[in-house]
Amino acid sequence: MTFLSGGFLLLVLGLLIIYYVLPKRFRYLSLLAGSVAFYALAGRAYLPFLGITVVTVYGTALVLGRSLEKQKGYVAAHKKELPKEAVAAYKKKAGRKRTALFLVCLLVNLGLLAALKYTRFFLEAVRAPFSVNWVLPLGISFYTFQSIGYLIDVKRGKYPPEKNFLKYALFAAFFPQMIQGPISRYDMLSKTLYEGADFDMDRVGRGLVRIAWGAAKKLIVADRLLAVAMPAFDGGIPGSLVLLQMILYALRLYADFTGGIDMALGVGELFGVILPENFDRPYLSKNIEEYWTRWHMTMGGWFRDYVFYPLNVSKTFLKWTKRLRTKFGDSFLSRLPLYTATLVTWLATGVWHGAGWNYALWGLTNGAVIILSLTLKPLYERFHRRFPGLKATKGYGAFEILRTFLLMCLIRLWDIYAAPANVWQAFRSLFTAWDGGALVEYLSSGGMSPALWIVVALMTALMLFVSLKKGDGSFRTQYLDTPAKLSFTAAALLLLTLLLGAYGPGYTAADFIYGQF
Repeated sequence: MTFLSGGFLLLVLGLLIIYYVLPKRFRYLSLLAGSVAFYALAGRAYLPFLGITVVTVYGTALVLGRSLEKQKGYVAAHKKELPKEAVAAYKKKAGRKRTALFLVCLLVNLGLLAALKYTRFFLEAVRAPFSVNWVLPLGISFYTFQSIGYLIDVKRGKYPPEKNFLKYALFAAFFPQMIQGPISRYDMLSKTLYEGADFDMDRVGRGLVRIAWGAAKKLIVADRLLAVAMPAFDGGIPGSLVLLQMILYALRLYADFTGGIDMALGVGELFGVILPENFDRPYLSKNIEEYWTRWHMTMGGWFRDYVFYPLNVSKTFLKWTKRLRTKFGDSFLSRLPLYTATLVTWLATGVWHGAGWNYALWGLTNGAVIILSLTLKPLYERFHRRFPGLKATKGYGAFEILRTFLLMCLIRLWDIYAAPANVWQAFRSLFTAWDGGALVEYLSSGGMSPALWIVVALMTALMLFVSLKKGDGSFRTQYLDTPAKLSFTAAALLLLTLLLGAYGPGYTAADFIYGQF
C-alpha cells in the first residue's frame, strides 16, 4: 500500500471520521489502529518484525528510565554521608548495567535489520551455494532508527520513557512516516501525536494542499521521468547522455522523495500531528556541507547526533586528538580523529541506504569530499580575502549553487551505475567521449514526446518558483492564508495532476524510491 493507492485514501478518509468523532483522550488510539491496519494491509507477514522492535525498545527504555531514577534517588539520599569515590563507583556500576542492557536491545534490533537487509548481499559476496529471497519489511530502516534514537535519548536522560505502551507503539509505527520517513524525535512528535487536535478546517485545508502538491510532484515529474531518467546503456556511454542522466535522476529523486514527504506531512496535518520537515531547498545549497543540512534533514540529524558526535567526543578520540595536536599543531594530521569520525559516519549512512558496495562507496565519497572541503578551507578564505567583494555577488552565488548541484550529481553516479567499473566509465566519458548527436537523438526518441518534456519542464519551473518563494518565509502561511485560496489551490493541483500526471489503466504508480530503504 502506498500514498497513491485507493486503499490508502479510503483508510485516511475513514480514519479522519473516526478520529474527530471520538473523545480527545481516545483519538490517539484511532491513529494506532489505523497505523496497524496500514501496516497489515501493506504486508501482514512483517507485523511481527515491527512488534519485536516496539516491545523490545519499550521494555528496555522502561528499565533504563527506572535505573536512572533509582540512581538519582540514591545519590540524593547519600550524597552527604558517602565519599565522592563511593558515589562515583555506584554511578559507574549502574551505568555499566544500563549500557549492557542497551547494547543487547541494540543488537536485537540492528541484528534484525541487518539480517533482513544484508543477508542476501553477504551470501552473494561469499558466493554461497544457496540464497535467500525475501522482501524487506516496509519502513524497517525508518522505524528502527527512530526507535533507537528514542532509546538513546532515554539512556542519556534527555526525557523519561513513555510508560503507556500504546502511546509508544503509536510513536514507533505512526503510518504516514512508515514509507520513507521523516525520522522523528520523541520529544518533538509527542507534543502533537497524543493530544487529540480539535477539528480545524484551515489546518485540514493546508494538509490537503500539501498532499496534492506532493502527488503532483510524484506523478507529473518523478513518474514521467521514470521512462527516461534511468535508461540502460550497453557498452560505451557517451558523456552527453551521462550528463543528461545525472540531471534527470537528480530531478526525479527530488520530486519523488520530497513529493512523498509532502504527502506524509500533509496526512499528519489532517490529524493535527506535526511531523518534522525533511527538506529545505537543497538544490540551492552553495557547498556540500550546507547541502546535507538541507537534504533528508532528519536522517542527517540522526547520524550527526547518534553516530558522529558520540564518536568524535569519545574519550578515545579526544585523547587521540590531544596527542596529535601536541605533536603536529593545527594541521591535517591533528584533524585525523575528526576525519575518521566523518568517514565512519558517512560509511554508516551509505550502508543504511542499502546492501551493496555502491552504497558504501557513495557514503565514503560524500565523506571524502567533505573532508577535502574542510582541508581546503584556508585556501578558500585566502582567496576571498584577495577578492573580498566576489562572494557577495549574485553571479558567484549562482556559480556556487551550480557547482554544488553538479558535484552531488557526480556522487549519485553510484546510484545510477552501481558497479565501480561502470561508474568510472561514466565519469571518464564526461570528459573524453562527449557526443552531442547522441543527446539530440535520445531526447527526440528516448521515451517521452516533446509535449511531455514541456510538461515536466513547466512543473519543474513551478517547483523552483515555490522553492525560491520559501526563502521569504512560510510559503503556505504567506500565500495560502484564506480558505478560498486553500480550496482553489487544492482543486488546481488535483486538476493539474489529473490532466498531466502519469496514471490510468495499465499504469501502476512507481514505488517511492526511498521506500526500498
